Amino acid sequence: MRKLDLHDLTLEEAYDEFNEFINKAYSDNINKVEVITGKSGQIRREFPYWSENSHQIKYHEISWHGGSFVVKIEKKY
Repeated sequence: MRKLDLHDLTLEEAYDEFNEFINKAYSDNINKVEVITGKSGQIRREFPYWSENSHQIKYHEISWHGGSFVVKIEKKY
């Protein structure tokens, strides 16, 4: 599974990296990715809003350890 680690980024940098990562996964027809946010902090709090506002994401769920999100990508038609 492809992973994106957002540790040590500003909120703006993390948002930009997230969008690039999701666009690339969508264009490569990858169906599931992991986005590492850490267990606390502003990026962790904002991530659900980023995911919910992306038309390329079907859904997201918190990983079993709580420090990342598993993201299901829409199929590319």
